[in-house]
Amino acid sequence: MAFSSVPPLMKDEELRNWAELPSELMSPIMIRLGTIEILKNAQKVCTSWRRLSKDPSMWRKIVMQNPGDFGSMKYDLEIMCRHAVDRSQGGLVEINIWHFGTDNLLKYIADSSSNMRSLRLAKCSRIIDEGIVKAVVKLSLLEELESSYSSAFLGESLVDIGPSCAFLEESL
Repeated sequence: MAFSSVPPLMKDEELRNWAELPSELMSPIMIRLGTIEILKNAQKVCTSWRRLSKDPSMWRKIVMQNPGDFGSMKYDLEIMCRHAVDRSQGGLVEINIWHFGTDNLLKYIADSSSNMRSLRLAKCSRIIDEGIVKAVVKLSLLEELESSYSSAFLGESLVDIGPSCAFLEESL
């Protein structure tokens, strides 16, 4: 009969409790989870993670993508995005939205985020030129604007945007 010589896991070590990690170590880990994962799951793990998920510095950058078609969604991405914007408490500087943005959401973001530096919209078929212009003229610190693969074609609208955004470097 052969006996295994594999040592037991965590032989003389203590079990590590992730909830006890200092926030300066936990923040970068949580940020890598992404906006949707934080709002749906991570904030429900424990009190310290919930507290960290409410820290406005966690919400300086928001990246949200619709992972499937709208009919199969179990949650409303627009509501989740508004919630994330609210948690930034005006500190949002960069937002990337894929496959779900609307003119109303864009207006909400612009009204709540005067420090915005970067706005990227991809495949947002429910956002039109006029919606982008109305939002962007409120974002005087905007440096980067990207609208790709969507129905909004900025073309002539750039004339309206330009004077409002002195720091704007490029528009696609």
